[in-house]
Amino acid sequence: MLLPDRNTVDRLLRHYRAQERTVLARPCDLSARRRFEDTAYTLCVLMGERTAREAVQAAEHYVAGTRPASRPTLEGLPGA
Repeated sequence: MLLPDRNTVDRLLRHYRAQERTVLARPCDLSARRRFEDTAYTLCVLMGERTAREAVQAAEHYVAGTRPASRPTLEGLPGA
């Protein structure tokens, strides 16, 4: 599996957190929200996750060099 550059992920994660604070401080600022959503989308793509929450968690673990908790798999389920 090809992994993203750790420094790029770290920089993007810090950028995401800064934009998150901006959106919380100014919830009606549509351009700030749009930038925040664009950054969240980029994190999702880089980390291979579907939601921003999952992408942020994966990025934090990746930057820290720790392994995230294992995700449930479809193995063992009926019809899988």
